[in-house]
Amino acid sequence: MISFAPLRKLLLERNISTYYLRNKCGEYNLDSKTIQRLMNDQSVSTYTLNSLCNILGCNLTDIIEFFPDLEHKE
Repeated sequence: MISFAPLRKLLLERNISTYYLRNKCGEYNLDSKTIQRLMNDQSVSTYTLNSLCNILGCNLTDIIEFFPDLEHKE
């Protein structure tokens, strides 16, 4: 499972709002649906990940973390 918890933490630490991500990032502006997907740990495109890294001046590992899916055995 991919989690965007590090992104949410980074946004809080830097006092960056979703308004900023939607409207103040020039060519990297994100739409509301994309931001909602990030906040709910849903899939996003590599374009979105690239935009976030450019906006925040960070690496991919600063905004996402990976947890292995639990295997369900019957």
